Amino acid sequence: MDDTREPHSPAPTTQHPRWRRGDQILWTYTNPAHPGLYDQRPVTVIADDERHLAVWLESGTRMLHHVLADGSGIRTADGPARFGAPRAQGLKRWQGPGIVAVFQPGFDYSVWFFETPSGRRDSFYVNLEDPFVRFDRGVLTADHVLDIVVDAAGNYQLKDEDELEFAREAGMFSDEKVARIRAAADSAVEDIEAWRFPFDSDYPDFHPDRAWPSPDLPAEATWDFES
Repeated sequence: MDDTREPHSPAPTTQHPRWRRGDQILWTYTNPAHPGLYDQRPVTVIADDERHLAVWLESGTRMLHHVLADGSGIRTADGPARFGAPRAQGLKRWQGPGIVAVFQPGFDYSVWFFETPSGRRDSFYVNLEDPFVRFDRGVLTADHVLDIVVDAAGNYQLKDEDELEFAREAGMFSDEKVARIRAAADSAVEDIEAWRFPFDSDYPDFHPDRAWPSPDLPAEATWDFES
């Protein structure tokens, strides 16, 4: 499977007007080990200012994601093959409850607010990644595999440390890159322990505007497998 096609190549830019509440944009991850493939999520802007960009991912949204070359899930591969095996472009719908995601300029992580049984979005997922950059239709970043799960009480634990090692063994990350990722995780933990923004924000109580239309992928988006 050739994974070098570029269905709608997003080009980062440093000059872009801020989006307004209700604008629809694309939340996009690229992976240098698999050029031309995307993890792309159509989302609605909640807020965009000097401090942060917050977006809403609605349940049921169609999104692009990576699959193995035969269409099977990435996690069906073992060890380093999970990151080094050939991949293809997949399409799926987001099946969980809606998510608020917050990006801060220059930060090596984003924070995702997950709904809990209480009805509040007070379960947090800290996704280690490149600081986001803007392109004409959304934001662009690259995932760093390691994550941190945080509960409403501020208790936290690292997630996917084994996968970070698999990514290193597959050649996706150098030893130096892994060290920088772990340093970024340490910095995120400091923010969690201090309960800095966005953990202390009002986003756990966020409710989307009922008038917002459901966002969708660009008309030119293509994929090889649908699930």
